Amino acid sequence: MKKRLLLVLAVVLAATMVLASGCTGNGGSSAAPADTGSSAAPADTGGSAGGGSNLEQSLALRDAASGVTGSDGQPLLIYGDARPVPDRPDDPDALPETDGLKYWDIEYAGRLTEKADPIPSPADGCIGKTIWVIGQSEHPYWTAVFHGAQTAADSLQITLELHNPNGDLNQQNQLIDQAIAAQPDLIMLSPLDAQASEQQFKKIYDAGIPAIAFNMVPSDAAMKYVLCLTAPDDFGQFKMLAEYLAEEVGGKGGVAYMTHLPGGSPYFARYSNVRAYYAENYPDMVYLDHQSPGFEAPKAKQVVADWITKFGDELTCIVLSDDSAQGEGCAQAIQEAGRDDIKVIAAGNSKVGMDLVKSGGITAITYQSAEADGAIAVLAAADYFNGVDLEPCYYLPQAVITADNVAEYEPAQW
Repeated sequence: MKKRLLLVLAVVLAATMVLASGCTGNGGSSAAPADTGSSAAPADTGGSAGGGSNLEQSLALRDAASGVTGSDGQPLLIYGDARPVPDRPDDPDALPETDGLKYWDIEYAGRLTEKADPIPSPADGCIGKTIWVIGQSEHPYWTAVFHGAQTAADSLQITLELHNPNGDLNQQNQLIDQAIAAQPDLIMLSPLDAQASEQQFKKIYDAGIPAIAFNMVPSDAAMKYVLCLTAPDDFGQFKMLAEYLAEEVGGKGGVAYMTHLPGGSPYFARYSNVRAYYAENYPDMVYLDHQSPGFEAPKAKQVVADWITKFGDELTCIVLSDDSAQGEGCAQAIQEAGRDDIKVIAAGNSKVGMDLVKSGGITAITYQSAEADGAIAVLAAADYFNGVDLEPCYYLPQAVITADNVAEYEPAQW
């Protein structure tokens, strides 16, 4: 009798353990994802404490996500508006071109790309899934990106593996190999080099692991292998910023540009894009020069000092790709030259940049939430795990920050 009772208790205990385990993601297990092509509802996978299936609980967390805020008090898990995609000009010569690249294809990369056969969603909920996140560098912006991604993951009960290649493409490729070997449920990758991104994402796709491109726009060819892109709408927000500057100076001025690193999408968005926008809409916003000094304040200061010497009163507007080091150096040069008539716009929004807006050193900056840059990608991954059909691209919310509204976006995230 005792043996029979012990046997019954053992069976009950084993069944309880199976039910309590819920869904932990496929994370390298041999179980195949559910076929989402059928109209049948996803199987009940048990879920975690609180009742209902994993999918039901995941959807409840997703519904509550709109209430999650970043360290600046702004909503963290809300998709921004996506601009419509215009028809690509038939005449290649009609496309603005810099360094041999047609930047229309960079601005709208992936929006019209025909995808390879997508890796089907398990459609069993995001709770318990594991994501490898491969970023770019040790820059404070990236610290905030990872913090935002982790905040989103915590709210959606997703496990993250955060990895930083320190700006080294070879190291990033090694991390991709390590991620593939670990077999997570999904890989988030911010490619260091757009030209290398096709090979990177194809390798992940061929390994059968779904991927999301985030932060940096990959090549259009690479986009066929990713579920979606999540990123700041760098082109769109710099059009907004360019419009604000043009209105401030009455549509007339001499403009000098301090670029981002040549070759990446921020270079085209924050320089070529603005220059082309003015050529089309404000022909009296005259191009003077562009320089790429990097991100050291002394070098930026020297460039601006040289511009002031060379162009004199003709220089009335400066477009910066960075509101921190470039912004600091630019403001110092303008102050020392006594040129408070020069209007400056920059990519934001660091504490340095926001302080410069308050002091008048910079006229306006973009609102670009570093935390949302990581969080939105995690949100898109959660939607994928929950069986939602993803759009090709999700942008971050955007705004122009000026002295009139800067307090609304404080404290700065980095």
